[in-house]
Amino acid sequence: MGQISEDILIRFVNNTCTDDELLAVKEWLDESDENVVKLLELERMSALASTLRDDSETRRRIRDKIQLRIDNAGTINRYRARRLIMRWTASVAATVAILFTAGYFVLREPQVKMIRVAALSESRCVTLPDSSLVYLNVNSELRYPAQFAKDTRRVELNGEGYFEVRSNRSKPFVVAGEYLDVTVLGTQFNFISRQGHTSSVSLKEGLVEVSSNENNEGVALIPGQKASYDYSTGLLTVCETKAAVDAAWHDRIIPFEKANMADIRDILKQLYNVEIELDSNLDLSKTYSGVTVYFDEIDSTLNRLSHTLPITYTKSNNTITISTRKK
Repeated sequence: MGQISEDILIRFVNNTCTDDELLAVKEWLDESDENVVKLLELERMSALASTLRDDSETRRRIRDKIQLRIDNAGTINRYRARRLIMRWTASVAATVAILFTAGYFVLREPQVKMIRVAALSESRCVTLPDSSLVYLNVNSELRYPAQFAKDTRRVELNGEGYFEVRSNRSKPFVVAGEYLDVTVLGTQFNFISRQGHTSSVSLKEGLVEVSSNENNEGVALIPGQKASYDYSTGLLTVCETKAAVDAAWHDRIIPFEKANMADIRDILKQLYNVEIELDSNLDLSKTYSGVTVYFDEIDSTLNRLSHTLPITYTKSNNTITISTRKK
């Protein structure tokens, strides 16, 4: 006979053979053990392709089915059938084990749903699956899974975010940025991560570990410290910082503690990225403690300050000059 139509073999596997086709399969199986093995392989692939059932159940179902077909057809004696099936069973056991470990979760496990939240014209608050809070600054984006993994909590930040992380020592919280990753257990920190800009992490409470994506360099921060990464040089540095000032956009207040006008000028420059000069008539020996409201525009913030402190300001050529207010 030599060859047999694959369509007939498929119908045999699916129990849809006619009597004539069943006889043809019998004659084909009689020709060689290789044909029996080929049919067993076809049965195996058909079963595994249609459903990845429990491996022992799959082996039992196919073995019983083939044994019944062979016994009824009388194609080979029981000794050869038993020997072939035992050889096939061992092969299937190994194959099914590999398929289950390598392919089961790919085929059966549902893909983790990722959620994307963007803050465009105004900041917004995001509550994560573990009840941690993330405050996104304007022009920032956060991506996180609808459900965290069993061993870690991982989110991705593009822009600036203020994090209030729920403590869970058995499940670290990781913020992946463009150049830096931040690993925490439970804390409050401000993270700036934008492509083509210096990345920084300012720690307000708790303890965090900051690591570079480029060279795996890492540092541990304590409250009041800032880690900055210069993408152009690849350097990761740590310095003292006023974390509450770094997070002023989130808290909506600017804190001052025994700050003279030079200190206040430096804080405003940091927050608004503008050039500010001090008039020579300012008395730098005086210090101020308290808070003022943080506005998105520096003019509004300066107007509020001028109602509290004895100052006034002017603007010229993109430079602000602060001077003493005349009585």
